[in-house]
Amino acid sequence: MAKMLKSNLVLKAKDINEICNEFEFENVVYEDGGYKVLKKETEGVIYSPEYETKEFNKIVGSWCALCDNETKSTIEVMISVYAHGKYSKYFSYGEWSLGGENLYYDQDDEYVYMSVDEVILKENELGEKFKFKVVLKNDAVFKLICIMIKAKYFEENKPYVELNNMPSTVLYDVPKLNQNMVPVIGNEMCSATTTAMLLKFKGMDFSKYDPEFEHRYVATLVADNGHHAPTYGNWVFNTTVMGGFGYNAYVYRMYSWEELKHHLAKVGPVGASIRGNTGLYKTGGHLLVVTGYKEVDGKTYVVCNDPNINSRFGEGLFVSYDYPLDVFMGFWRGVAYIIE
Repeated sequence: MAKMLKSNLVLKAKDINEICNEFEFENVVYEDGGYKVLKKETEGVIYSPEYETKEFNKIVGSWCALCDNETKSTIEVMISVYAHGKYSKYFSYGEWSLGGENLYYDQDDEYVYMSVDEVILKENELGEKFKFKVVLKNDAVFKLICIMIKAKYFEENKPYVELNNMPSTVLYDVPKLNQNMVPVIGNEMCSATTTAMLLKFKGMDFSKYDPEFEHRYVATLVADNGHHAPTYGNWVFNTTVMGGFGYNAYVYRMYSWEELKHHLAKVGPVGASIRGNTGLYKTGGHLLVVTGYKEVDGKTYVVCNDPNINSRFGEGLFVSYDYPLDVFMGFWRGVAYIIE
């Protein structure tokens, strides 16, 4: 029987261990907060139960795992969607490891297809349920999985968020990095720059790998070598890099400003996927860091580190910018890079 979900599914390894009778396991063991391949085995698999949710048209899987490319340790996450009365094939994100040449390709099935990081229902089709499996090789340690749902129901009936006693101002001191300063690939690496800012906020330093531009080094880690070889804007490959450094990180969909405000106040900054008119420029797709919010004279501003902003938009401007809430909500796609 399928398990009913409210919206996004976020499961840590310890959560799976607590309900392990609902999963199937091959050659894996739960130890120290993660799932590992049994000793003397080289591969293990975790099979999820069915999860039922409101009808959806897109779904994205992201994960946290400790995988060392030097020891050929990898994780492969696969998702199958129930549509038109049957399950699709498993769509794979490919075998992933931190520092590896990570790649996978667009895939297709009768009613479902995969485009870059999204599993998408074909025209007029809607998904009703999904399941996933996780394949671990060698010394890989699986820590967390998130399945992000895009459902019209949640757009119209936004999940309730308790906002009593929220502060009027929340600001995080996130290091400022500008993508346009990086030669050759600068205009392509807003997502990698966002990831680098979030990791540096957590205290990481990549200057020994690239003393001039730390975010250029991070771009080599998040690179998707299967799509136009490489691209740097793959949502999943960006958060898995954060997870690869030991943080709980994943791609998550929020359906309201209230959800984002609550997260900012209770957890921390996020990466945000945007599209449209920012008031300074128009974009078909961009990533920035939401570093907080503030309320001034009854008006709310969303404070961001936007890696695309520099003095070409105004004297003294560099990365940090306060977007009026209505402007921000007009271009934010609801997708966030979470790092806990």
